Amino acid sequence: MILVDDDSGIFLIGTGVGDPSMMPVKGVELAKECEYRFLEGYTSLLGENGTAKLQKMVGEFEILRRSSIENPSRIIEMAKESKVAILVVGDPLQATTHADLILHAIENNIPYKIVHATSVTTVVSGGLGLQSYKFGRQVTIAFPMGDYLPTSPIEMMCENYENGLHTLVLLDLDPTGSGEVEPTPMTPKEAVEIIQKSVRKLKEDPPEYLVEELLGKDDLGAIIKCIKINNRLQTPVEGWQAILCSNLGTENEQIVYGKLSSISRMGGEGIHCLVIPANMHQMEEKALYAMHNKV
Repeated sequence: MILVDDDSGIFLIGTGVGDPSMMPVKGVELAKECEYRFLEGYTSLLGENGTAKLQKMVGEFEILRRSSIENPSRIIEMAKESKVAILVVGDPLQATTHADLILHAIENNIPYKIVHATSVTTVVSGGLGLQSYKFGRQVTIAFPMGDYLPTSPIEMMCENYENGLHTLVLLDLDPTGSGEVEPTPMTPKEAVEIIQKSVRKLKEDPPEYLVEELLGKDDLGAIIKCIKINNRLQTPVEGWQAILCSNLGTENEQIVYGKLSSISRMGGEGIHCLVIPANMHQMEEKALYAMHNKV
């Protein structure tokens, strides 16, 4: 929707992945025009010195955490009378939270405009040399909360693999789970440890839908899913092949591949994600091995 009132509305603007220089020119121009600017500061992070760089590009802005975005009454009231820019690292509609903000605008008859930018989804497939149509559902590895340790991300990774699909694995940024603190990105070591714990939980205490004997004989879909996941779990998780992507879009970008046992020893600050590749096409293998280093 194009803004119908030059004096008010919400501009949802992506900054691109990593360095603010990835931000679209149109986004920079629109952000400068806004009376109020906010940076959404809990679903992702700018690269090193990114906040200072972005301020030079668009002007001063305030960082908003989860509650201010998910309960946007302040933003909505401002947008009724003024131009309000919501700056989002990556693509502004990569997270459902931001789509919800647009719904609030529509409900309040507030005009809006979306400026798309590169997201981790597009950068990962292109940057690794993998074919985008060979990716399955992406998953997120979250920090454990007490005794709660979800296994659904592992199940999806297993199912993708058995279906010949790569998995983009996003790593959590907030150990508190509140979305109200400065993000603390999960390290590769922490991610691998959580994956290992989740796999052990699936093996030692599997849910009923992963026990073939407990499934209905006519429920072919559930049986096939059960077999695929359990088949993948037979391979020790330490031996799973993975690609570690660190600080994408910045000068400190690093992409390496190897077994999870090796990936877990990789250090370095910043924001990371993993890709668990399935069987690769010959061209994918050539591109990955030629462009990046093995660990």
